Amino acid sequence: MPELKKRLRDHYPLVLLFLLLIITFQLHAGVYKWVDDKGRVHFSDRPVTGQSEEVNIKQQEAAQPSAGQHDRKLKMQRMLDVYQEERAEKKEARQKQQAERKKRKQNCARAKDRYNSHVRARGIYDLNKEGERQYLSEAERARHMKRLKSDIARWCN
Repeated sequence: MPELKKRLRDHYPLVLLFLLLIITFQLHAGVYKWVDDKGRVHFSDRPVTGQSEEVNIKQQEAAQPSAGQHDRKLKMQRMLDVYQEERAEKKEARQKQQAERKKRKQNCARAKDRYNSHVRARGIYDLNKEGERQYLSEAERARHMKRLKSDIARWCN
């Protein structure tokens, strides 16, 4: 049994080629036309009577696209172009939104850090023209802290 399988495996390409040739000859069989006693016309792949005549079947040529088909192709291409432009615009808008969100997130973190560091600080100061520290009064500090809270509200919402 194993020898039979080996022989079949060795001859497999030949068997396959033989089958393909048989199929090819079957596909190229002729078409015959004949008329019966009652005058009806019949077609067959084999000659049936001595009066059967072989009919040559012409292959249909590829039809040239009509003007309507050409217009449809142009219209479809325009639609595809518009669709691609819309996709590109949407992608660009998404990228801008992502960049804006990233910027807002960074600014939010900075505003919170600044507010928290000023809450913990004993005194808040500005530098004057000579580079010396000038500490803010309680009223100035309250306005400054209010401004920092508004920065948080602006960037973190």
